[in-house]
Amino acid sequence: MSDINICVCTFQRVALLAQCLNSLTEMRLPENTTVTVTVVDNDVNGSAKSTVERLFSKFPLALHYKIEPKRGIPCARNSAIVETLRMGSDYLIFIDDDEWVERDWLVSLLDYSRSLGGGVVVHGRVISELPVGLPPEISGLFGKKARPTGLKLSACATDNVLIPAIVYRDLGLKFDETYPLAGGTDTKYFVEAVSRGIEIYQCAEAVVHEHIPQSRTSLRWLAKRKYRAGITDAWRKKKMGANNLRILLSSLLKIILALLKLVVCAILGRKLNRNQAWLKLSKSVGQIAGLFGRSIDSYRTVDS
Repeated sequence: MSDINICVCTFQRVALLAQCLNSLTEMRLPENTTVTVTVVDNDVNGSAKSTVERLFSKFPLALHYKIEPKRGIPCARNSAIVETLRMGSDYLIFIDDDEWVERDWLVSLLDYSRSLGGGVVVHGRVISELPVGLPPEISGLFGKKARPTGLKLSACATDNVLIPAIVYRDLGLKFDETYPLAGGTDTKYFVEAVSRGIEIYQCAEAVVHEHIPQSRTSLRWLAKRKYRAGITDAWRKKKMGANNLRILLSSLLKIILALLKLVVCAILGRKLNRNQAWLKLSKSVGQIAGLFGRSIDSYRTVDS
């Protein structure tokens, strides 16, 4: 028998949270498991409480609600870890409050974990659901190639991930709360886990869908996200042994190549390729910024 705690951290997105929780009521459950769902509300005013309470009576699984008053996504995630430890769960699963799961999502995630011995981190597939009518030069930026099942990862996000107890109980890993409104703390968490001997694998069959609001489809927003990813990537490379000079030179080379591609594509009218070059440029600039300790408060405002 395995105990699973599915945690959803949320902040002032009650409609999306309701959609997320409703999808959990329709999923298939793995055999020989006890499943609990925990909502960690990062709003000190408890804006999600009424949404959760409306579901209590008809929710088919144990449903818990907790307020984490300290603002910041790593604080909410650490609160989820505390709850999972209190329950004595064998697995902690994170999904985002703007996602909904497919019917076989949990079965696929746990079955794949068990096939690998149950002691590895398993990351599932996230499919972006875009607003209708986006121009191809923007919608094409979301067309990430799906990672195949069995691919070994050096890090992952908490957008669809199963974490065994060895990580949060035996190793005692917590999310870094130094910059609670900055992004990339999930990447840092899993890089640290890998450095401590934990393996991470992809499971393409464990699928969730992610709501992308109009506000997150501008080139400016996407460039800012890539810049933030670059900051985190610089930290990851340093953690894995790369020296500052090597990261700097590599980033400068990528900036030059991206600028050349950007100019050529602009002249030829290839808008999608131009935008892709701009995002690569933004990430490389972020890597250089990360070398000098730059951070950015990505979660000060929340898109719905």
